[in-house]
Amino acid sequence: MANFATHFKAAVVVSAAASSVILATSLADMSNILLLFILGTLAGLLPDLDADKSRSLNSLFSIFALCAAIALPLAIEFHSLLSIWLSGLGVYLLIMYGLKPIFESYTIHRGASHSLLSVLMFAIITVNIPLHLDEGLPFALLCAVMVVLGMLTHLILDECYAVDINNNELKASFGSALKPVATSAPLASLLQLGVVLLGSYLLLPHYEDISEVIQLWQSKLISLPLLPDMETLKQFY
Repeated sequence: MANFATHFKAAVVVSAAASSVILATSLADMSNILLLFILGTLAGLLPDLDADKSRSLNSLFSIFALCAAIALPLAIEFHSLLSIWLSGLGVYLLIMYGLKPIFESYTIHRGASHSLLSVLMFAIITVNIPLHLDEGLPFALLCAVMVVLGMLTHLILDECYAVDINNNELKASFGSALKPVATSAPLASLLQLGVVLLGSYLLLPHYEDISEVIQLWQSKLISLPLLPDMETLKQFY
């Protein structure tokens, strides 16, 4: 399988390419594009949440814990600087040394997080979160697209590394990453399906608008020139 560095670099490249397309089509401003790039890069590590003691797991939980520690004082009013520091530290320690070990004990590598159902679940979650934070639907959908691209990049890389080109054979891990559903983890897969159904239900009022946003994207992509204007380049000769 691909290692942490390979997954990270591939996610960076794919996210940068997708961000450049978003910039060229003016679908988001620069600040949002930077956020989308970061989101896509982190999503490239998401499938390895089920890998105990992995760098991906440690990195993602560290980022999540840090974001939660920063967000807590923004959501709850504290009356002293010390209370802000202590609450942030408490949330960080709770996530890293309370939630993370529990998560590790109930997950197996190449399990439910290495599946297309997992990609769909995280995509739907990603659409719903910005909408509930009063962000626009176009931005929410762009976030979901970046998550899908990042996660699929990870899963495809894992499958590519399961092909032994020199010996012309497939490794035992082939097919364990890019699978529709993790049948080896039925409970986790059922939970994922439940989240997908719930998230889809919450998006019911937006279905017509989602179709319109996608049509707008299609029109902008079709009109996007792939090659530079040769007449413009001639002035530099």
